[in-house]
Amino acid sequence: MKKGRKVTAKQEENSLLQGMILVAKGSIFAVIITLIFIILFAFVMQLSSLSETIIRPIVQVVRILSIAIGGAYAARKTTNKGWLKGAITGIGYVILVSLIGVISGGKFALDRILLSDSLMALVVGAAGGAIGINIR
Repeated sequence: MKKGRKVTAKQEENSLLQGMILVAKGSIFAVIITLIFIILFAFVMQLSSLSETIIRPIVQVVRILSIAIGGAYAARKTTNKGWLKGAITGIGYVILVSLIGVISGGKFALDRILLSDSLMALVVGAAGGAIGINIR
């Protein structure tokens, strides 16, 4: 029989707190990346004659990349369950973006779009976390 390391309640609590901090940092980092690229894209749209039909796909690509990077960031400094930290980072991103939308005058609706965005963030964040834990 293999003897496992004993983990004290204090160590487990610290580990949980550190994981939550990493997830929060990853979510905030993803939102900042999104804001930077959306602002840059707005400047490009102003200076060029690009069609407005490309706005949605570009925004979706920016969001996907931001969530993946945020998930990788959250999982990079951990030793286990990177996919889980990445997935939670993706959900945190959706929550932060929704809060920013409500604060800036938008309306919150628990609809099909929010649910599909949440599912996308969960999957992309998990993938980013799985990648991030393997990048050291």
